[in-house]
Amino acid sequence: MPRRLSILAGTGSLVTHVIEAAQRAGDEIQVIALMPQPDRPGVTVLPGDTRDPMSIIRTIRAFRSTHITLAGGVTLGDRAREGLSEFATGSPASAGDAVLSKMSAVVRTMTGARILGAHEVARDLLAPNDRIAGADLTGQQLKSARIALAAARDIGRLDLGQAVVVAGARVVAAEDVGGTDELLHRVARHRQEGRIGDGVGPLILAKAAKPQQPLSVDLPAIGPDTVAKAAEAGISIIAVEAGKTLLLERAAMIEAAEKRGIAILGLKHG
Repeated sequence: MPRRLSILAGTGSLVTHVIEAAQRAGDEIQVIALMPQPDRPGVTVLPGDTRDPMSIIRTIRAFRSTHITLAGGVTLGDRAREGLSEFATGSPASAGDAVLSKMSAVVRTMTGARILGAHEVARDLLAPNDRIAGADLTGQQLKSARIALAAARDIGRLDLGQAVVVAGARVVAAEDVGGTDELLHRVARHRQEGRIGDGVGPLILAKAAKPQQPLSVDLPAIGPDTVAKAAEAGISIIAVEAGKTLLLERAAMIEAAEKRGIAILGLKHG
């Protein structure tokens, strides 16, 4: 029996990838736009207002959804976060990005639909525990990559972000509410202004899932745009948490990395 899948859609190519995977699987789908969407011929796209969570619940119920997935980036201001937190927990205290995890549990209770991670709809997305692109790392580079990945998990534990940049064994920048693109822009500026110098080892971008988050919500992701911006920032290695990071437009991402001399690898935590 085909699934009836509601896709809560943010921004980015992940949305298209999930829609196409669901169509190939024969799912009946509706897209609920949490962020503005491009034209999607043949796909039902309905508005979804994060400031009015009950309107989203009604849309899911009306479709008689059996499954729900969240795909793509969603930008939430403090007021929207507080509104979602109050809806999910009864308290308006902002809970950072973790409020989406709490919201997903409430949505499941109120709709009866099963929450799926994007990788459960599009199963080719997850990073392997292996080299993904570029040259193999030296022993010292691999040690630095593991330090970077551990640091990314540490800032995730604080619900701050999912990414850090490391030079050698030193964390030089961490993701905040501005996201990965803003992080890489800061790193590029720091290099231009001489705050990050040469000779301390390669710059490594690491992305990891927040330890407290369910895998159905907001997994870290990289794609060709990440590689291009990383190159502009002087990064030569990208380390991601294997099994918990989404690889978007994988072939194009690998091509971009090879062209720019950037190594990408997946690493298991621990």
